[in-house]
Amino acid sequence: MEQTPNTSVMPLRIALILLPTPQFDINTVDQSVLASYQTVQPELNALLNSAPSPEMLSITISDDSDANSFESQLNAATNAINNGYIVKLATATHALLMLPALKAAQMRIHPHAQLAAMQQAEVTPMSQDGLPANALSQSLIQAKRSLSDVSVNECFENLNSEQQFTEVYSLIQQLASRTHVRKAVHQGVELGAKQAKSHYWFSEFHQNRVAAINFVNGQQATSYVLSQGTGSLAPKSMLSGQRLMFILPGNSEQDIAASIAKLMQQLASLQVTETGELSLAHQQVLLSIMHDNLVNAARLFSSHNKPAYQAVIQASSFVAAKQELNALNDALAALFAEQTNANLSHGSLSQYKTPAGSYLSLTPLGNSDNDAQAGLAFVYPGVGTVYADMLNELHQYFPALYAKLEREGDLKSMLQAEDIYHLDPKHAAKMSLGDLAIAGVGSSYLLTQLLTDEFNIEPNFALGYSMGEASMWASLGVWQNPHALISKTQTDPLFTSAISGKLTAVRQAWQLDDTAAEIQWNSFVVRSEAAPIEALLKDYPHAYLAIIQGDTCVIAGCETQCKALLAALGKRGIAANRVTAMHTQPAMQEHQNVMDFYLQPLKAELPSEIGFISAADLTAKQTVSEQALSSLVVAQSIADTFCQTLDFTALVHHAQHQGAKLFVEIGADRQNCTLIDKIAKQDSASSAKHQPCCTVPMNAKGSQDITSVIKAIGQLISHNVPLSLQPFIDGLKRELAHCQLIAHSAAKQSTAIESNQDHLLQGEV
Repeated sequence: MEQTPNTSVMPLRIALILLPTPQFDINTVDQSVLASYQTVQPELNALLNSAPSPEMLSITISDDSDANSFESQLNAATNAINNGYIVKLATATHALLMLPALKAAQMRIHPHAQLAAMQQAEVTPMSQDGLPANALSQSLIQAKRSLSDVSVNECFENLNSEQQFTEVYSLIQQLASRTHVRKAVHQGVELGAKQAKSHYWFSEFHQNRVAAINFVNGQQATSYVLSQGTGSLAPKSMLSGQRLMFILPGNSEQDIAASIAKLMQQLASLQVTETGELSLAHQQVLLSIMHDNLVNAARLFSSHNKPAYQAVIQASSFVAAKQELNALNDALAALFAEQTNANLSHGSLSQYKTPAGSYLSLTPLGNSDNDAQAGLAFVYPGVGTVYADMLNELHQYFPALYAKLEREGDLKSMLQAEDIYHLDPKHAAKMSLGDLAIAGVGSSYLLTQLLTDEFNIEPNFALGYSMGEASMWASLGVWQNPHALISKTQTDPLFTSAISGKLTAVRQAWQLDDTAAEIQWNSFVVRSEAAPIEALLKDYPHAYLAIIQGDTCVIAGCETQCKALLAALGKRGIAANRVTAMHTQPAMQEHQNVMDFYLQPLKAELPSEIGFISAADLTAKQTVSEQALSSLVVAQSIADTFCQTLDFTALVHHAQHQGAKLFVEIGADRQNCTLIDKIAKQDSASSAKHQPCCTVPMNAKGSQDITSVIKAIGQLISHNVPLSLQPFIDGLKRELAHCQLIAHSAAKQSTAIESNQDHLLQGEV
């Protein structure tokens, strides 16, 4: 390695591919597992199918002597690559394939990462952050990079060769999965027990991810610079031995019971070990049963004789799945009796639901086989629902979606990543109104694309709570370039000072000059009907009824007057401690500015099957269709909603009258679902004939992101919403292939051990 900086040293440009098993060998891949390799890692297809196969040299990382140090073994690998070999570096548990980046490009191989530089130097002087300055600076020179390009810079001391290789392998994994792993303690800040241990590795718009890793042993330091490759790891499977899902179709109670019995019989052959887990062989059987179950369900979904009911079983283990099946079987008779009961109120739902996610609706609300009955509505939440570390793991299950979003615009800004994934979990709660709005729209946009792109789900209706209307137009293919609003939202006076911050719109409405004291603004949630509050408003001219939502209302305005109104009402209010004058009379001062802000060009092709419902006009007999859409119509609806009291109760009722029945909340947390459930409960208590209504949250604070998604999809399946099961099926294929490779590797190791023992015994004779 180079001992001193040398600007003439060229970048290495070595393509790196993670291998699924250390036993992988291009020239001797067992045909029985060839398909498994190709399923687990499609990046290997070009190599496995090439003729003739490239010559591969295997180098085993060991700590037998100084001559076998990780640096020397990596040097040997680069020399072999220069001589035309493809090199496999491996330990007993991990393996890495190395080849020239140009050769990889010629073979159309998409590597997981590229090794750009490796340099060794004495450790002194050390940089202020403890990194080996000389070795790192030389590596950056060789890689033609600056320190500012490096977003992850790790340093390890006194690791042996195998440990060093493991850390490099782990860093390549992070690059290939676009995952930023948080350290337990970073810059003196300790990661809390409830905080996410990782999140998406965000990068600046159109910038590659670059990482450096440094090893210090004694007086020598070695630094490596790696950059992301054009390939990424295959998606993690949503379903596994720890996340199970089965679909049990039927047209009657007897059919569902028969489906339960059939599945129980299939599972009967599986037995847990003494530790309460399944053996590897039984895990494969379980995954195969789940895979075949979903394949059969997908076939039925697409047939003309689609079953009337779909029971969905979800569980966290094999044992729990059997318990869920037994519980559903026990509940069937009462559930079907309830449905057929002559006294069942019109509009009531007959459904079965467990905390694990198992679900059965005997009143499917999303069936679009008959357009007149189709009632799927996407509901978009307003400002303030985002929270620290939200959606931190979804990228590992939907990498293609995140790659697409990165190509479309600045994903980091869209999700306000620096605030949402800040090491201080309280940081997100202190975000400005504009930043909260951006992150809210961003999370809704992401979850919309997840449902529409990955699962092929299309809503019949769409509506938004407050600024959720902006999320609706941005997410459902109406605006030509919704990303253009990100920087505007952060800088436009509308959000920075007019209805937030200094509240210039309020000062104007209240006729306050520049010498007047700062306005003490707040909003309060109070459990009350709207009428008693409206009766008191004339006595408190600087307090406003901002939102009506089920059994609660939100009042906003001068904090002193709001508290006085609450006292006169005889109610206690919960302070939001957020400054926003949306939905109050002073906001009308900004009506034209709001229109100008949201006057955005529309796409040439607009969604034709979605009925858009705005809170701005609850008297309209029809939704806003494709024919009626224009930039002006959209901007007008947002401005009208923005500047007047939001009657969310009336909006939900209006949506129901248009045909919406199944409300799926598309955004962070599940606040709208809670409100709609309360509205439905009120309706049920007050009217013998109320509209059918069911809510489905896509996300819930405090729950695992992927679990929330799976539970939501399970409910939609049971409600007969047309969707694709392919993401589940493809994931299970990869899980099964991975299990086969593990079993194959274990068998080869066992054979090698037995052969070695036989050799020793023969030698002793």
